Amino acid sequence: MPTVKLLKSGIDVSLAENSSLCELDYVVQPDLMFGCRSAACGTCAIRVVEGLDNLSPKNEAEEHLLDTLCINDETHRLACQCKLSGDVAIEALED
Repeated sequence: MPTVKLLKSGIDVSLAENSSLCELDYVVQPDLMFGCRSAACGTCAIRVVEGLDNLSPKNEAEEHLLDTLCINDETHRLACQCKLSGDVAIEALED
């Protein structure tokens, strides 16, 4: 099972392969918050520190919102749009 390391709290969470990072919502509040879960609000914006290749590619909706938030680069993602295929280390963006 892939592991998601939450750098802010130091918590490691194992999730099944191909799981959505939305599943973290039930274990890690308030480290990572989720709002709309549809790439419309940006609440779950994260920086991927390790394992970027272990997340699904960005879709059009995610690209658009990250552009709007001025954080569309290689390391920033919306956790609600990410599917997991291996280990990652992430940190939620500060408000």
